[in-house]
Amino acid sequence: MINNWDFYLKIFENSSEGLFLINESGRIKFVNERCTELTGWDINKILENQESFLGFFRFDNGSALEHTVEIPVDSGGSLKLKYSFVRQGGDEKSILVNIEPYETGEITPWSGDISKHLFNNLPDPVVSFDLKGDVLGFNPAVTKLTGWNPDKLKNASLLYADDKAFLYRVRELIISRKQLRQEVEIVCSNGKKLRFSETLWPHFDTKFELSGFTAYYQDLSREELLKAQLRASQTNYNRLFENFASSIVIVDELGNVVNMNSAAEELYGWSRDELLGVSYDEYFSAGKGRPDIQELIRLAVQNGGKYIEIGVPRNNKSREKLYTYVTYYIIDLSGEGMFALFVLEKDLTTRVRLEKQLEDSVYQVKETQAAAIMGFAKLTEFRDHCTGEHLDRIKLYTRALAAALKNRPEYINYINDAYIDDLAMSSILHDIGKVGIEDSILLKSGKLSKEEFDVMKKHSTMGGDALAIIDNNLGYKSFLTIGKEVASYHHERWDGSGYPEGLRGKDIPLSARIVALADVYDALISERPYKKPFSHEEATKLIVAEKGTHFDPDVVDAFLYCSEEFKKISETMIEADGC
Repeated sequence: MINNWDFYLKIFENSSEGLFLINESGRIKFVNERCTELTGWDINKILENQESFLGFFRFDNGSALEHTVEIPVDSGGSLKLKYSFVRQGGDEKSILVNIEPYETGEITPWSGDISKHLFNNLPDPVVSFDLKGDVLGFNPAVTKLTGWNPDKLKNASLLYADDKAFLYRVRELIISRKQLRQEVEIVCSNGKKLRFSETLWPHFDTKFELSGFTAYYQDLSREELLKAQLRASQTNYNRLFENFASSIVIVDELGNVVNMNSAAEELYGWSRDELLGVSYDEYFSAGKGRPDIQELIRLAVQNGGKYIEIGVPRNNKSREKLYTYVTYYIIDLSGEGMFALFVLEKDLTTRVRLEKQLEDSVYQVKETQAAAIMGFAKLTEFRDHCTGEHLDRIKLYTRALAAALKNRPEYINYINDAYIDDLAMSSILHDIGKVGIEDSILLKSGKLSKEEFDVMKKHSTMGGDALAIIDNNLGYKSFLTIGKEVASYHHERWDGSGYPEGLRGKDIPLSARIVALADVYDALISERPYKKPFSHEEATKLIVAEKGTHFDPDVVDAFLYCSEEFKKISETMIEADGC
């Protein structure tokens, strides 16, 4: 057995158990680091507040196998721990206390003196040698980890894979007479080799002559395994990082580039070496009016560590315009407030350019449609010389009404900007069927007879049927789909008394209900051979009076909302009309 207090002091300091020693005067003589970790009290706090600290413990006569203790901590609350103690010395006034987490199993009972307990219960292997390398003794942890039994392990040559290196360290220990530390390979009883961190402590006799040494081993096999796993993980991360299809740029909290992958190099044209350490904004700024990197970091933090931008304009090294889909991620580097920004970008340049081409094509198609519609509508204008600016006014009135309705909750999912554009464009086709009405009726200056009016009413059916034929031949929904609704049903009335089908309420298409009010308003404020024009105020009163009978109540409300816009359109364009 080893009788060297300095050695046991080293064991005491390095023990995985929480230990503190109370001397015969009842004062704490020593506290190891593990004790401070378990209790949450640092050494200075324990030594300066000994009475308070010891007050949490109960020391019965003799020794105790297990007690529980709750120790308050600075953060609030308390820690629940288990402890046991053993009395030492001739009068058994010294007490060694062992603390463990409450969740662990039973504490190993103590017996004998302090040194024996420490030696036998230390979880790490400890072997004592004489100067020839013969084994004097070792603790149970040696058998547990290496399989060697006391009757088999007699000399260091059996234990060390490289016994020559071991003998060299022994000579160095004899010369220096100081503690040495080295990584070594230990041979288990079955031939398996394990890596340990070895600490050698010299033993001195009463004459301070070197008499032997003790080796204390800490297992590095698990540490090596973790390092290997970490290296494998790092390799996998690097492989994934480099081969990821999308561009990745990592930016530190100061806004400087700290890494980028091959996809980023290919996308932007700059090499990693060119950009490492430079300001992200200097090379990747999205332009004026867009957030800089510090603002993007703030936005990502505000949104739970993630922020997305779509269609972000960039310039590559060749100053070519790029468009990207960007996701900004906050990466916690240490858990202590250190972070980086992970910028993941997908190149949308081709898609954006195709969308722009499609948008241009759609615009050209719409322009062609508008020209075709105006051409159809002019057919009526050529017949009725007094329509003048009527078609242009109808288009503006219709747009104003539809825009006002769009703001109402019940229409928000139905009326959008595209619908408004198509409706305004198609509204001028409302009377296209009049091209089929004979001049004697269409151009008559006086009031129509019942028979003549019956003929005139056919214009809505003729116009709707003509547009339906064209629309059906197209094979897809077009502006003419709305145009045929408007032409067919703009003379229907909310109460069902209109023509040609006597539709009621919401059975009448919304497009026709909107154009119906626009058409009547324009007819009221326009001068005709058979009537004088009404003022805007008079026309408004007449329309409000027909709310719920002739007109959809919602459309009347929308008219009142944009009434001033109607008035402005009428005053400007009636003057230009001159009819």
